[in-house]
Amino acid sequence: MKKNPGMAFPARGKLKKILWVMKLKIFLILFSCLQLHAAVHSQNAVKISLDLENVSLEEVIWAIEKQTNFVFMYGTNDVEQIKPLTINEKDKEIGEILNICLQNTGLCYEISGNAVIIKKGMPQVEGRKITGKVTDEKGNTLPGVTVLIKGTSIGVSTDAEGKYTLSLPAGKHVLLFSMVGMQTKEVPVGSSDQINIVMQEEVSEMEEVVVTGIFKKARESYTGAAQTFTSKELQQFGNRNLLQSLHNIDPSINIIENNTFGSNPNRLPEVQIRGNSSIPNVDELKNQTRVDLNTPLIILDGFETTLQKLIDINENEVETLTVLKDASATSIYGSRGANGVIVITTKKPAMGKLKISYKGDINIEVPDLTAYNLLEAREKLDLEKRVGLYSKENPDQDWHLQRYYSYLLGEVNSGVNTYWLSKPLRVAIGQRQALRLEGGDKSFRYSASLQWNDIRGVMKGSSRKTFNGSIQLAYYFHNLKFSNNLMISIGNRRESPYGDFSEYAKMNPYWRAYDENGNVLKYLGDSGEYDKAFRWSESPVNPLYNATLNTFDKGNNTEIINNFMLEWSMNEYWNLRFRLGISKNIDETDVFKPADHTDFTDYAEEDEFRKGSYDYGLSNSFSHEESLNIAYHQLFGNHLLVAGVDLNIRENISKGVNVKAEGFTNERFDDIFMALQYKENGKPGGSESITRSIGFTGNINYTYNNRYFIDLSGRVDGASQFGSNKRFAPFWSAGIGWNMHNESFFSDIPWITMLKLRLSTGISGSQQFDAYQAIQTYRYFVGDKYYNWYGSSLIAMGNP
Repeated sequence: MKKNPGMAFPARGKLKKILWVMKLKIFLILFSCLQLHAAVHSQNAVKISLDLENVSLEEVIWAIEKQTNFVFMYGTNDVEQIKPLTINEKDKEIGEILNICLQNTGLCYEISGNAVIIKKGMPQVEGRKITGKVTDEKGNTLPGVTVLIKGTSIGVSTDAEGKYTLSLPAGKHVLLFSMVGMQTKEVPVGSSDQINIVMQEEVSEMEEVVVTGIFKKARESYTGAAQTFTSKELQQFGNRNLLQSLHNIDPSINIIENNTFGSNPNRLPEVQIRGNSSIPNVDELKNQTRVDLNTPLIILDGFETTLQKLIDINENEVETLTVLKDASATSIYGSRGANGVIVITTKKPAMGKLKISYKGDINIEVPDLTAYNLLEAREKLDLEKRVGLYSKENPDQDWHLQRYYSYLLGEVNSGVNTYWLSKPLRVAIGQRQALRLEGGDKSFRYSASLQWNDIRGVMKGSSRKTFNGSIQLAYYFHNLKFSNNLMISIGNRRESPYGDFSEYAKMNPYWRAYDENGNVLKYLGDSGEYDKAFRWSESPVNPLYNATLNTFDKGNNTEIINNFMLEWSMNEYWNLRFRLGISKNIDETDVFKPADHTDFTDYAEEDEFRKGSYDYGLSNSFSHEESLNIAYHQLFGNHLLVAGVDLNIRENISKGVNVKAEGFTNERFDDIFMALQYKENGKPGGSESITRSIGFTGNINYTYNNRYFIDLSGRVDGASQFGSNKRFAPFWSAGIGWNMHNESFFSDIPWITMLKLRLSTGISGSQQFDAYQAIQTYRYFVGDKYYNWYGSSLIAMGNP
């Protein structure tokens, strides 16, 4: 049954019914005219919301009549020919709804008072044509943009080149430019017959939103210490890697210099955001373990990743990078966020025709030796002579030392003055090439990128080569959004065969590095009795010699990451998001030293067949992470309430094997199966581990009149690494703030408004092992910069 049987009938050839319909239409028109003065202004301003799927145009009309006082008149045959419609619009005027329904149908509408007449054909036009071109902020043309005359269904769409031509009826008009993912734009028609438009993406301004990786928070109401940087800012402050660019922008990102490793591209730097939270022991100071102690948590598109990924990632794919610096980050990430959090969000595919972009960089690494001020050969020998290094009370030893001094003096007089520091170094030239493709329409978007990064260290032979590839797909269906990001990274690394640079700083300048024929010497100084009597049981070895051998220290890594997200906007208040992340990592290392390597010079004659070594390591890890997030936001007058709950589950499975072999009598036998035996008293080793964790996070944010705000966060963390008696630990934070620049009584003080002065204070804490600790933070903001005061206290202690 039709809802309004008196509104329109199909033509059945019966005169009586036709006359009845005509009388009814005349009555309705008269009725509409009587109501015109009372209702016309309010009706045009009424906003309606529709959520209809696969319905007829008549059902859409009935739904509009339910929410308004408008009365529709139309021919049933006309509207029955329209294909089923799906309408999901919120707070739209009736004209905007009808423009969507009647687009490309051959029907138009006219509004007279509160009567809406739908009919065939187009309104009479006066012949004036408007042409133009629509582009985005980057100058790219936008095809498929809807161009409508406001208040009518007259409109066209831009072609593949973003151009349009529109005929205007008589009168003054305003053009509406709309496209999914772009901000709707209204342009009054003036005297010009050409109107070119630049449309902007419909996204929140990055500086107004704090992306924590779990929740998105308005910066104006966030009490934590956070700094957000865009891809443009990161590229302006360096192109070596993302971490170095971040350090150049924000000095609080402290990269601890380690002169032992210098510019080795295969060594991870030690990074601190909030200072030392863990103190390394003596052994950890010498290896890579200390790097992990204070490294901040790295989050990539909502999933945990590694510091190495932050360094190797294709920075052209990064949209924003947010640094969470204070204890409030711990309250939403739990034990993982104790050292601070770095949140990375990658670029989403842009809508439009296929776009191809390319970027190439050249990196030059130059060694800096200006800090070294070493003695020359004659100065060093003279200093050793004056301090009595070449004289002993024993006459026999003194004779040998004097002979050795004479030998060294002869070397110096012959011109020997070796500058060892420059021997293993070079000016390294690296390159980076990046290619990106993207495009799509309002429903389906895609992007693909490739990057080749060749990094070379200043130590000869050291390098790191990485290949990054990614494919990102996004599909929009009504109020559902599906996205999937596949990232593949393949890396090859090689350490310098010249060894550690520190060895060259210990070499004496009066030692020759090469013989008369230009060949590298294995032993330094006089290999005869003078050296043996002077200081060494064996002559010192030349660190340059190993580079002449078939020795290598290399590795390769393959990482595959796939992040999937499903987001459902249930209504204007509720949003549901599900994420699934999968990561696979394989790492292989090979270290080979032949028998002639200087590491084996001290081996006894009976250990001749133990010379030469091969270390092989293989690690394999697989991890998956799932999260379910529910967010709510609603504005009640001057009151804004934002809340969210997140459930996160993680599991990591890792296996590793290590084999050490020895006995490589020929340097060409450089594979592990050619070894004579396992390392003495050794055997193959390995490890296997499974770790699991679960976390519940909640957040409530309340803002009054965009001036006063309260921010509450809490998390309960459970992990298999925790002790069996305390599997779960709570973390929490609370903060209040005041946006002084939004106060009306400060309007006469322009510097407060100009600087965006904001005061906030917060307290964060955690409880584990029967001890509560609170950390207080007091801060004020001036624009995007903030200043903090910290304090901490142990506020409760339970029974031991």
